[in-house]
Amino acid sequence: MNDDVIEEGPCRKARVQKRALSHYSFQFPSASRRKTEDNQTENSSQRSPKDATKASPSKISPQKKQIWFKSTFAEEGYANIPNPQNPEQVISPIKTSGYRRKESKKLSSTPLSQEESVLSKEDDINSKTSPNPKTTGTSFLKKRIHQRLFQNAQGHISQNIAKYVEKMQHDRRAEAEADLEIVQKEKETGLGNFDIGPFYGLPLKVKELFEKQRGIKKLYDWQEECLSLAEQSTNQNLIYSLPTSGGKTLVAEILILRQLLCQKKNAMLVLPYVSIVQEKVKTIAELAVELNFHVEEYAGSKGRYPPLNRHQKGTLYIATIEKAHSLINQFIELNRMGKLGLMVVDELHMLGEGGRRGAVLEATLIKTLSYGYSCQIIGMSATLSNISDLKTFLKAELYTNDFRPVTLTEYIKLDDNIYRVCPKFSEEILVHNRVATFQYKKEMCKIDPDHLLGLVLEVIPDNSCLVFCSTKKNCENVATMLTKMLAKYKRNFLDIHKSQKKQLLKDLKADNNGHLCPVLAQTIPFGIAYHHSGLTSDERRLIEDAYSSNILCLLACTSTLAAGVNLPAKRVILRSPYIGKNFISRSRYLQMIGRAGRAGIDESGESILIVAPRDKEKVKDLISKPMESCHSSLAFDDGKGIRLLILSLVGLQIATDVSSLFAIISNSLLSVQSKELECDMNEQTKNCLQSLLDLGLVKQKRNTASPVENADDKAENSSSSANFNLDISDLGRAVYKGSIDIDISNKLYNDLKKSTEMLVVSNYLHMLALTTPYDIVSTITPSWIIYFKQLSSLKSDELSVANHMGVTVNFVARKASGQVVKQSVDEFAVNRFYLTLMLFEVWKQKTIWEVAEIFQVPRGFVQNLVSSASSFATCISYFCKEMKEFWGLSALFEPFIQQLSYSTILDLIPLIEIPGVKKGRAHQLYNAGYKTLALVAKASVKDLVKDIEHMSKKLARQIIASAQLLLDEKREALLEEIEQLVTIPEFANQQTEQKLSEETSNVKNKDSNETSPTVLSGSDFDEIQNEIPDSLLDDYVL
Repeated sequence: MNDDVIEEGPCRKARVQKRALSHYSFQFPSASRRKTEDNQTENSSQRSPKDATKASPSKISPQKKQIWFKSTFAEEGYANIPNPQNPEQVISPIKTSGYRRKESKKLSSTPLSQEESVLSKEDDINSKTSPNPKTTGTSFLKKRIHQRLFQNAQGHISQNIAKYVEKMQHDRRAEAEADLEIVQKEKETGLGNFDIGPFYGLPLKVKELFEKQRGIKKLYDWQEECLSLAEQSTNQNLIYSLPTSGGKTLVAEILILRQLLCQKKNAMLVLPYVSIVQEKVKTIAELAVELNFHVEEYAGSKGRYPPLNRHQKGTLYIATIEKAHSLINQFIELNRMGKLGLMVVDELHMLGEGGRRGAVLEATLIKTLSYGYSCQIIGMSATLSNISDLKTFLKAELYTNDFRPVTLTEYIKLDDNIYRVCPKFSEEILVHNRVATFQYKKEMCKIDPDHLLGLVLEVIPDNSCLVFCSTKKNCENVATMLTKMLAKYKRNFLDIHKSQKKQLLKDLKADNNGHLCPVLAQTIPFGIAYHHSGLTSDERRLIEDAYSSNILCLLACTSTLAAGVNLPAKRVILRSPYIGKNFISRSRYLQMIGRAGRAGIDESGESILIVAPRDKEKVKDLISKPMESCHSSLAFDDGKGIRLLILSLVGLQIATDVSSLFAIISNSLLSVQSKELECDMNEQTKNCLQSLLDLGLVKQKRNTASPVENADDKAENSSSSANFNLDISDLGRAVYKGSIDIDISNKLYNDLKKSTEMLVVSNYLHMLALTTPYDIVSTITPSWIIYFKQLSSLKSDELSVANHMGVTVNFVARKASGQVVKQSVDEFAVNRFYLTLMLFEVWKQKTIWEVAEIFQVPRGFVQNLVSSASSFATCISYFCKEMKEFWGLSALFEPFIQQLSYSTILDLIPLIEIPGVKKGRAHQLYNAGYKTLALVAKASVKDLVKDIEHMSKKLARQIIASAQLLLDEKREALLEEIEQLVTIPEFANQQTEQKLSEETSNVKNKDSNETSPTVLSGSDFDEIQNEIPDSLLDDYVL
């Protein structure tokens, strides 16, 4: 191999140089070795490889370096090891284990003889004065016996070490040669720099993929400007704010690819909802396969903690807000923040959501700002009135633009009149446009007083339309009403895309195990469907795909669609200015009307808000007032967000005392807005810290006074305040590592503690009861008749679980019969167990539809319950791992979580892990012979379309790409684990070096007729000596 060392450079080259040099010497650096080397600096031939490298970085000669073990290469010969205790002596570890006088400063190329290497025992004894010959003889015999014992015990260890060292040197040489070859290719092709291509710093292949997969041929002007700004401020955080559908996501993806491919660092994309994460993982999988990087999904129950420390490829983590917070905690704890080069946060304005999610997002950003010095933060936001506050908080550059790819015209419908919304600088807010004169009969006016059918018929079926409704039930009613009217007056709708609509109905039925919603069965033939959270994920996916493909021309939907996947329309109609019972906010209104206008298809888009006369003034104010401000959510629920932040800061040891805690929290968005919100940061933080101390989640290590009492004196005496240290309790560590809500931490602990006293393991009902989410209990009221029926069907061991959870058949029977129950019971526990019974039916392999029918709830509610339960089970698993008293439960959770997450038989789990493949599709793949992940990954698009009923080419490509990506990740994960297992960590190297030093200092005599492959360390020698009482050797005294 070429001895020339590549010049030091950024990124990969520096790592390759270090790896290429490492094969020259397998060494264990330690303090003792460095001390010895410092004493021998005058002798260049005795320099360690490390010092030699520093002295001459351009050339290294194997013949002149210090070798610490027997080399695997014949030309390097054997080596003499300096004795750390005595520089005048050297050790030969190959053939002997004693000392010899140092006769030459040059390294010997041959092993030492026994006579040269072993000091005479008699010379050693005669060199000391010993007045008692008997004692001397006894000591000599004891040492000889001890020495024989450790030689026999340790002989095989030396052989194993030698084999291991030989293998490691061989592997390192091969790896170094491969890396040097890669670097040479990078030099020749010019791919070694950060800017590796003409497409905004990316190879042309990226441009070709965007054009092929997404039809993107050219970027908008604002996108080029924003990318240029991001390039100028590589290490500067950036916020860019545009209206909905402006193309913000594409800019983020280009920046992510530059981080992964050019700067060779990992990236994270934070998205608000699980469904969006799943959609993004599916769409970006093809890019990942083509461009050779990893994609890891962190949503729901998916995500590995700690994440694998990959070296071969970059990794893109796509995560929900909560999962991103847990990932950042893991990176900080494992000291791996340096590998994260970019964090992209979509919907940055969710900082002001006002609940736990906004607080968690702010806590994530605070820790990234405080600890991730090399991590750039990119925030995408809707238009905000106080976006300058976010700029100050993130210390970021700001880019704003009002660009929309298509022109949007806003209308207001009041009675029969339609008004156009004028720009803000106009004198009149509303200008009369036209009268809605549709040829309605009297009976039609009774059914549709708002002329909804007339408004939608102006655009459908040739164009698409979204009708936003205030409630889920209203969505279904609107879809049904429009269908009935079309069936009576516009039957020609049935003939449009007839075969595709029939196929859609078949797909819906197949993916739902033969079940089909009667409303959808009625509306889809007319090109209409509803869309809300009551649908299963499979139904939502199929309906969204059909709408995007123009098979469906109208969706009656709730406002959640506007915040989810991108489904634009020619016309957007808001059925009412309310969401539920609450009047709509301006930000939500703009988000919904922002879906009007399809880029590349329509030249303009329209929105129509239907308003009742009583709401006219409110609507005027809605369309004219400025955007809402984004305010910090840390102080929500009396400082709950601050308590969450403090707990994780102390647990991660980012804040170890009160002064550092106050310093970090002073960098929050809440601190930036404290005057506007009239929030006393010191007082708020002090109260929250005291609350955690009272709950036993944080403890204090103090000298004199309480840290909370001294918090007020922080400004006057910060040095005194810093003396009061904070630490996290075992319970606190379990809470923050498990991402458990602080308010339920004690309740969860008590429930788990109680279960350990009598855990029923003959069935899974008890485990399901423990993992039933607390936060969903308030969303449902039990049907006592159904409750009693389900409770009565339980077996005796299952009834014992109900009793253990505080639920009795007698109590439920009385409630079902309508009697007044005076019995004192825990109603929360009773209502929670009702949800447990739903989970139990799903666990018994009943379909979502069947369970929904049994309990008379929406099927989407059941699916959400299962998803929430699997996520909560994951949290409890990490909680239990941190609590020694729950070690038994921790072992039970891992296999339980996997089966609960997929709610299916174990054979299908590998297939369901593929993004975009659900239970129904997994059954189809399995039955068609694609029983493993590898078989799906190797399949062709043609074969998959042929073998799987109702499989489109687009879906087949996505499934194959996702399977290939997942298979590649699993393969490399195993390789990474193997590498971690065979790599000796630094602390182990130091321990081994120390042990070698102890061996040489404690063993000075050896039988000249015997050879030993190694020497025993001083600690092991002492252990053997303690195990052999002196009285056993008295009979052997000469």
